[in-house]
Amino acid sequence: MRCWIALRISTTTEAAPPAAPVLDAAALQRAAASLALGLTPRVALVDEAVLMDVTGSLRLFGGLARLMQLLAQRLAVFFEENGLQAEVQRAQGATSLIALGRLRSQGEGGAAVKKRVADLPMHTLTAARPHLGVLERIGCRSWDDLLRLPRDGVARRFGAELLEALDRARGSTPDDYEWLLLPEHFEEKLELNALVTHAPALMAGVERLLVQLHAWLLGRQSGLCALKITWHLDKRRDVPPTGELEVRTAQPAQDLRHVARLISEHLAQQKLLAPVHSLSLRSLAIELLADSAAATGSLLMEARKQGDSVVELVERLSARLGDARVEAWQPCADHRPELMQRWVPARSAISSITAHLNPARPGRKRSKAASTSSLSEIKTEALYPAWLLPEPLKLATAGNNPVYQGKLHRLAGPQRLEAAEWLLADSDAARGAGLSEKPWALRDYFIYRSQQGGLLWVYSERLGATPESAPQRAWYLHGFFA
Repeated sequence: MRCWIALRISTTTEAAPPAAPVLDAAALQRAAASLALGLTPRVALVDEAVLMDVTGSLRLFGGLARLMQLLAQRLAVFFEENGLQAEVQRAQGATSLIALGRLRSQGEGGAAVKKRVADLPMHTLTAARPHLGVLERIGCRSWDDLLRLPRDGVARRFGAELLEALDRARGSTPDDYEWLLLPEHFEEKLELNALVTHAPALMAGVERLLVQLHAWLLGRQSGLCALKITWHLDKRRDVPPTGELEVRTAQPAQDLRHVARLISEHLAQQKLLAPVHSLSLRSLAIELLADSAAATGSLLMEARKQGDSVVELVERLSARLGDARVEAWQPCADHRPELMQRWVPARSAISSITAHLNPARPGRKRSKAASTSSLSEIKTEALYPAWLLPEPLKLATAGNNPVYQGKLHRLAGPQRLEAAEWLLADSDAARGAGLSEKPWALRDYFIYRSQQGGLLWVYSERLGATPESAPQRAWYLHGFFA
């Protein structure tokens, strides 16, 4: 036996938050249909309702009651996350027209739905609506009254469509709906209610588009990686017809509140060349999400981290302050301690940050960024100080031994470091690596104890940088141990 669910979404008269987006009934219906695709692939938009054939999904979700509960929870979470005030009505039936008829009976204000299909009023059948006046005069007020009439007479008087609808309602004829298929890429255009002259004011329209994008992502079970917003300028001005903004995220996002904050930060820095009359939003890149627990190393939903992640903080600060003002430390492939690290824009280093925050679980394939970071974490017996001087400090010597605030006592060493041939200023390798301006080094590092300065990291140059250098060793203080 088949099972159908009919949904109707309507806006409520309750006071909504001032910043909440306002969607019309058609937009709410499309959003609900997109969410319904997460429970069954057989979803259709019919008149004012969303019809779902859940026959093949009952066993998967544990029965009709459990599926209806899950559907109500997903709709409630979606409306709450997007700040929407909406009322959901739903009904169930053995055929699509029975479920739709019971749904329309609820709209009459009656709390209880008639149990018998034959008692459903005639106006709940779409095909009978053009003939309600005639049917009322001949005494047909319910589906059962119409079924008692001769079929030939009904066909001649009202047409074959009404009989076909009755057959579909009784299950004698299969339904032939055009099932909803979500496009590969999301693209919507919104006409603004008034011309907008300031970029931050575009956020109200963007939020309405993000609600539809959120429902589309839930239906495709995907996360957003990049999108493009295009604003269409007044054609009466001598300016380019459109302006655009691209926003990218390091991690696939299905909850678009973080994306909305990024867009708001970018729009605050935009200047419109002319008034804007409409907006377009298009998804540029999405990534399939296996399940909602993929973002955490635990199978328990409670193990999710609350609040903004480090990656979201970096993206939001970079959007607000600029990439050049938000930097992150990155290791470099260089043996010299002063060149082992560099500061780069944090947005470009997000992949490595993510690899350290979310290590691969056993049995899972490691990403390229995680594999690269693991290769750089090679264990070594060398000791490095906690505090490295910006520039090595040349020390005085006494009998070819370094002196710093008094006599020093050697504890360990030497630790030999060589960065020579391939880093010579006139070598092709140095020019190809962009390191020709860096001096080459042949050093021996030692750990010394000072009565005044604690543990010191001191090195001596084994050989001079040029053949003409003096044979006397030069000693340099390079760092302090904590």
